[in-house]
Amino acid sequence: MTDPIIKRGPIRTVTGIEVDSLSLSLLVNSDVLVGNIPLAQFARQGGFDGARLSVSRSFANVPGAPACGSVNLFSGRVAELTVSGTEVKMEVKSDLELLNIQMPRNIYMAQCVHTLYDAGCGLGSGTYTVTGNTTANSTTRQVNCNLAQAAGYFDLGVVTFTTGQNAGVERTVKTHTTGVLVPTFPFPYTPAAGDLLTARPGCDKQYATCNSAKFSNAANHRGFEFIPAPELSY
Repeated sequence: MTDPIIKRGPIRTVTGIEVDSLSLSLLVNSDVLVGNIPLAQFARQGGFDGARLSVSRSFANVPGAPACGSVNLFSGRVAELTVSGTEVKMEVKSDLELLNIQMPRNIYMAQCVHTLYDAGCGLGSGTYTVTGNTTANSTTRQVNCNLAQAAGYFDLGVVTFTTGQNAGVERTVKTHTTGVLVPTFPFPYTPAAGDLLTARPGCDKQYATCNSAKFSNAANHRGFEFIPAPELSY
């Protein structure tokens, strides 16, 4: 195993509350490992997400002697990452970036601000996930299946193949009619009759959908349907 060659740009420090930043490059090859994983692959898999970087300058009485002190020049979090075959580029920003949050914290809009099945929504995806199989004459752009739910039930939901050539591939459902799922993007392979799949419904974030028999979750709806559209609010 070898160590990467590290190159860094100048430290950009600004008086006030503007975010300080630093550019850093790691020049790597297949011998640069993190554990048993090549460093470039480790970075692509999110290994540096939220990582911290600190740059210090050390001082010694004479060259080569142990450091007798150090001064921190910069510290921050990895904000952006670009990976090529031989280089990992990082944009590191100071902790002042944490103040860059949306204000006000609450968004008031007609549609619900929760994501379906998240903690705010409160519903569990496992409760609504059903298993089925494909039937004859499916294509990459249309999945014929044995799911008998009413038309529209799986609109904006997710369909995932668990067997066949598309095993592990999932797609958002663009439209659903009884026994037919149309994905937003085509599957890579034509499904064969009998391939197993799972599907779970989506949500258009409207109060009527949340309050319907499909979800019965009006208590957790966080939309404000009576707020007028911007062009009508004057």
